[in-house]
Amino acid sequence: MANHKKTKKPRKDRHPLPKVGTPADDAYRLEHSRRDLVDFGLAGPRSRAVGLIVAVIVAVLLALGVLGLILFT
Repeated sequence: MANHKKTKKPRKDRHPLPKVGTPADDAYRLEHSRRDLVDFGLAGPRSRAVGLIVAVIVAVLLALGVLGLILFT
């Protein structure tokens, strides 16, 4: 009994997965894929702004590279 924790957190309820090919399975996969995208940070106004800034920086770097190739060759 020395290793027994008195303040052990209760476990989450376990839900079985729906059978493959059923409408419940399609809904489950759609919901979880959307949740994964939000959790990964691919949705929302902040990530769009960051993506826009990165795209502008890449475009400027490409333009400078092309300009450098033209001037130094």
